[in-house]
Amino acid sequence: MIIFGTRTKLLQNSSNAAVGTCNYCNTAGSLYAYKQVKYFHIFWIPIFPYSTEIISVCDHCKKVNYQREIDPQTLATIRSSGMPKTPVGYFSGLILIGLFFGSAAAAGISGSIKTKKYLESPATGDVYEIKRKENGKSMYTLYRVANVTTDSITFDVNDYEAEGTKGLRKLKEQRSDNYSEKITLARAEVAKMKADNQISTIERK
Repeated sequence: MIIFGTRTKLLQNSSNAAVGTCNYCNTAGSLYAYKQVKYFHIFWIPIFPYSTEIISVCDHCKKVNYQREIDPQTLATIRSSGMPKTPVGYFSGLILIGLFFGSAAAAGISGSIKTKKYLESPATGDVYEIKRKENGKSMYTLYRVANVTTDSITFDVNDYEAEGTKGLRKLKEQRSDNYSEKITLARAEVAKMKADNQISTIERK
């Protein structure tokens, strides 16, 4: 199965009419013009075109002339006949990639706004993802808000710690209710932890 590669598509001029006489077999009114589009694809999805050029094909002798081989007068006639623009569909891959990264960026911005809001107005039950570095590795655990006062926040500290975001997901799935210790931090300390990137996200149910 071909997963990715290149393909070629011929797009006929807008009038679909002959544009001249073939200079190879001299058959009058046998020359037709096309726009040749070469594009990368993954499966059946076009990613982006990497080459476009005008070609002419004789309907009688089937001789193909590429843009560099077409005489200037015939080339001018072809261009005036209305060559089609490259369809937007040939940029489908780039559009999908753009939408994906745009959505990811929007989700990231939304998450940052929520985290900031939850940090300024903590509530019992909020779960903080706590991150620290150890020998170059990112280690994660969970703090769950147990009590909030004007100046401090008391957290239940998860009994487990996980390496990397994959380990964190597993911890949240399997050990999200394992809390046996408490820690009380001043709000200023919590704010500093966020500034130092020790708090990655805050979730509120």
